[in-house]
Amino acid sequence: MGRDSVSREARGWRAVFARLFGRGAAGRLLAGCPDLLAGIDGAGRLVSASPASRALTGRPPETLKGLTLAELVHPEDRAGVAALLAGGGALVHRLSHADGRWIWVETRLSAQGPPYVAAIRDAASRPDTEASLRASRAHYRALADTLPQLVWMERTDTGDTVYANPAFERYFGAIGPGRAARQDRYHPDDRPRIDAALAQGALAEGGSGEAQGRLRDRDGAYRWHQLSFQPLRKDDALLGWLGSALDIDEILAARKALEETGDLLRLAQDAAGAGLFDLDLVTREVTLAPESARLHGFPGDRLAVIGLGAWLRRLVPQDRKPALAALRGAIAGGGTFDAAFRVQQPGGQRWIQAIGRLCRDRDGRALRVTGLNLDISARKDAEAGLVAAKAAAEAAKAAAEAAKAAAEAAKAAAERANAAKTDFLSAMSHEIRTPLNAVIGFTGLLAQADGLEPELRRYAGLARTSAGGLLTLVNDILDFSSVEAGAVSLRREPFAIEALAESCLGVVGAAAAEKTLAVTSAIDASLPRHLVGDEARLRQILLNLLNNAVKFTPRGTVALSLRHEGSGPAGERIRLSVVDTGIGIAPDKQDRLFERFLQVDSSIRRDYGGTGLGLAISRRLVEAMGGEIGVISQAGRGATFWFTLTLPRAEDQALPEARAAVAPGRPGRILLVEDIEVNRELACLMLRKAGHSVDVATDGFQAVRAVEAGVYDLVLMDVQMPGLDGTMATRLIRCLPGAAGRVPVIAMTANVLPDQVQSFRDAGMDDHLGKPFTPAELTARLARWLDRDLSHGDLPEEDEPALLDQALYDGVRAYLPPEAVRRLLGHLAEQVTGALTGEGTEAAERTRLRFEAHGLVSAAGMLGFASLSRACAELESCSEDEVARDRTAFGMALARARARCTAAALETRRLIAGLEAAPTIAAGLGRTA
Repeated sequence: MGRDSVSREARGWRAVFARLFGRGAAGRLLAGCPDLLAGIDGAGRLVSASPASRALTGRPPETLKGLTLAELVHPEDRAGVAALLAGGGALVHRLSHADGRWIWVETRLSAQGPPYVAAIRDAASRPDTEASLRASRAHYRALADTLPQLVWMERTDTGDTVYANPAFERYFGAIGPGRAARQDRYHPDDRPRIDAALAQGALAEGGSGEAQGRLRDRDGAYRWHQLSFQPLRKDDALLGWLGSALDIDEILAARKALEETGDLLRLAQDAAGAGLFDLDLVTREVTLAPESARLHGFPGDRLAVIGLGAWLRRLVPQDRKPALAALRGAIAGGGTFDAAFRVQQPGGQRWIQAIGRLCRDRDGRALRVTGLNLDISARKDAEAGLVAAKAAAEAAKAAAEAAKAAAEAAKAAAERANAAKTDFLSAMSHEIRTPLNAVIGFTGLLAQADGLEPELRRYAGLARTSAGGLLTLVNDILDFSSVEAGAVSLRREPFAIEALAESCLGVVGAAAAEKTLAVTSAIDASLPRHLVGDEARLRQILLNLLNNAVKFTPRGTVALSLRHEGSGPAGERIRLSVVDTGIGIAPDKQDRLFERFLQVDSSIRRDYGGTGLGLAISRRLVEAMGGEIGVISQAGRGATFWFTLTLPRAEDQALPEARAAVAPGRPGRILLVEDIEVNRELACLMLRKAGHSVDVATDGFQAVRAVEAGVYDLVLMDVQMPGLDGTMATRLIRCLPGAAGRVPVIAMTANVLPDQVQSFRDAGMDDHLGKPFTPAELTARLARWLDRDLSHGDLPEEDEPALLDQALYDGVRAYLPPEAVRRLLGHLAEQVTGALTGEGTEAAERTRLRFEAHGLVSAAGMLGFASLSRACAELESCSEDEVARDRTAFGMALARARARCTAAALETRRLIAGLEAAPTIAAGLGRTA
């Protein structure tokens, strides 16, 4: 296109403006227009430009003529400008300024031409706005991506999902984009309610639709959610929906549990006729629940709120001071409000029992008293009736008091007799076990001696077996209450039934030979060789029956029979019988045989001796094993005592004799503290035979001096000794400095009752070995302690437990959000900081400390502070009865609990600091409008 044509196009363009506005008006319009108006020919060249080019590009209009628009456009925007010239429309792009910078402009091109009319205006602020808009959108999308609830956007026309946050994808897994796929995840019962919420949101002006429903997750499980549908509109047209779903399953479950608990509480209150009350000590107002209001004479269908003075005026005058005194006592420090009073009512008076507890703030100020009101009118009426009956029966008062005094005297006598029995059993146990220790020990050593003749070795073995039977009998007498209650502990170990029978016959053989009785046995060939059961208890029963047969048979025979009576699911049924040709028992007296301390008649004890306890114990033991025991006899014709048992086979089980002996521990230097010479000699023989170095002390004073002066691996401590006994000696040893105060001390005593053993541990002893004991038992006990690495204080049963159970704490952190864990730790830190103050010298102070410890038990245990929880539970359970028995018990428990509180205070702060240092979710996430 030549210059002439350009001139013609320019003149034509100006002519257009001139025709529209007039020639003078066209010039003024072009001069005042802030946009650059340019004429562009078909080749894209500028043929004219308005004066606004100076302000926009820094160039005079005449300098733009002849230039192509592409020459003025940023290289990256030239393709867009070419498309604009080809098709018209509008484009935002960068344009060259005379000072060398690029400016943002918006170019709009007329659809008709050439020449085309281009309107170019400043758009410098638009990219910043769009960038801010994009950043804002990215911000809100990032926020939605991190929300814990499910968030999605869907189109109205197709129902397709156009956006879903990661929580949505994690919960549903693979799910189609359509609305039907989402609706398929709604619980069938909840789908109508959710659809209704969607419709409600469409109708609401500026609002949203909400509903609660169950959504099925990727694993097929339904969970309750709070759903919200926000309509997305543009120019009043509904374009889509913004949906969100917050998981409320735990909230609803907790609410349901709370409602059920409340229902149970209300049911209990209704059943007890009780009503709640609340006294605000700040406002001095009393709030009465409907039932409490009814009891006080108010309408029973609503709450009643009255002042404290008005409440007192409703009480009868003589009950006001006691009620007020009880309230002041609770506020002053008792903590519990308990008062009975009468309320004036139109129809008379009503007795009310008020029981409540004082509530304080963190600073210890009394805030309120909350509790229950109980109608006790019927009880008071009954009490009044009893008082009247007592007045009517005044004539019989003296006799009743005499009877009461007699009953109390009898009770006191029974208690003294019971205490005397306990003391007797304890003393008898000690006095029997002490010589029995020597009998069992030396017969065992004798049986193991080299060069002993076989017959003598057999005699020593029988003597040791008899001593073992005597020990079993002593144990049964001491634990006879357990036998009567059926609480005997039975062992289940394989044993040889035939060997058991032969050993029992060997024990009674000597006594039978003295009376020239023939002792025989008949053992069924089909009887299994090995069975599983309590061999010692079976031996006790058989020896009891065999000894009785020998004792009550002046001449003739004693026969033992073992018969197999078949097999069943529970095992092998066997029948053991002891038959004698003795004096027999009349049928009318046989029912007394198995009662404790009873014999057929008094002549039996006079002529034959005995306690009448053996058959009673045998019956209890047989019944504890699931068997039966009985007798067949006629007076003068002998007797057959039998019992049946069902015991499992033990063909494939190792027998006790085949078990490996306890390997002796490493040799050690041992201090033996024993006042009886025979026991010292026996213990020294056993210890030195095992390779240990032994020093001997004969009383507690020598023991303390020896431990203080020497270095010992272990102390074997007798308890009952003249001068300083073993428990006091142990307490003094524990007061020694350094390793001497930590040396393991084992009680080696004939005192074996549970309370006695516990008292030894309370005194500081580490273990207990009851007399009599076997070499194997002694070896095992020594190995247990000598083989431990004591150089690091690794003492059995005394290890200090870890303050924090890390596994339990990690489980809490996995289950609860960090903020909840931080809050719980902070609450526990407040509780343990400065906790358990006071020394507990007074009963009221001990009650307060127990209550404070009770509050720490569950709070500490839940967060993994198991040792603190146990220490507080121990302090809480230290009753006044225990304090009366041992004045130091409460102080020791308090010291342990207080030390763990101090350690827990430091540990909780460390854990809180760790939580605060860890990455946390931004504030505000998880909240809903």
